[in-house]
Amino acid sequence: MRIVFFGTPSIAVGYLEAIQAAGHEIAAVVTQPDRPAGRGRKLKASAVKEAALARGLQVLEPGSAASADFIRAVAELEPEACVVVAYGQILTGALLAIPSVAFVNVHYSLLPLLRGAAPVYGALREGHAETGVTIQHVAEELDAGDIILQRALDIRGDDNRGTLTERLTELGIDLLLEALALLTQREAPRTPQDDSQATYVGRVRADDCRIRWSDATQEINNQVRACTPWPGAWCLLDDKRLKVLAVSAVQNTLREEGVCGEVVEVGTHAGLVVRTGSGGLLLERVQPAGKRPMSAAEFLRGARLRAGDCLR
Repeated sequence: MRIVFFGTPSIAVGYLEAIQAAGHEIAAVVTQPDRPAGRGRKLKASAVKEAALARGLQVLEPGSAASADFIRAVAELEPEACVVVAYGQILTGALLAIPSVAFVNVHYSLLPLLRGAAPVYGALREGHAETGVTIQHVAEELDAGDIILQRALDIRGDDNRGTLTERLTELGIDLLLEALALLTQREAPRTPQDDSQATYVGRVRADDCRIRWSDATQEINNQVRACTPWPGAWCLLDDKRLKVLAVSAVQNTLREEGVCGEVVEVGTHAGLVVRTGSGGLLLERVQPAGKRPMSAAEFLRGARLRAGDCLR
């Protein structure tokens, strides 16, 4: 099929490569405009733009995907299908009506669960046992389009946002190619979603990642996994931000009452144990402000923490 591909971050690059390798014609690639990045705030191209240019593909970078000029440019390409993978702009009805076969999106959840901007974060934060990938027709209502294909994936106990995204991407690439093959043959199923079962998860804010030590141990564990490696769960130590990258529950370590966030053990578990609202949590890997990620044992060699100190 003749396809216009919409995507911006690095996870979308594998999809672009796989579509082209499968023999589909990429009429153009649509991505977000170059953005300031790094300490020098120099303009940087998106990962998808870099990949597209390396393959000699036409790249479109509209400031607004709703602009008449952009919609006209896509229409002139006469795509049979448009494919969206983490593009980052709202798509209007005029744009959605352009392809002759389908305008499809790859979403990392089992829709209608976890519609919205951060479904992988949501699955981990809410403690789901499984999630998955949905290939859907794009609708003007967010993530509400009819389902073409859907496949589940178990969430492992050691998954975080980074590892789960990688596993979903591997699954999603295969599922998208399967969906495109069905669309090419005009044999793709089209299943409406049950809107009454829909749940939502919006963009992750900094405050969503702040650890509240009065929460239960499992809730904090879920939060850390959901925020790692980005944007990072965090707390304050001596009024400086400390990112917490890996934790595990500790049993039978708290013998008396204390304050949530109190450091109750240092070094005995190759890390530090902090009191939560329901027990103890071992901090295994952290990142102090302005420094690289490190093991908690390495952190303790320079942090001079002792039992009784508090994280906030």
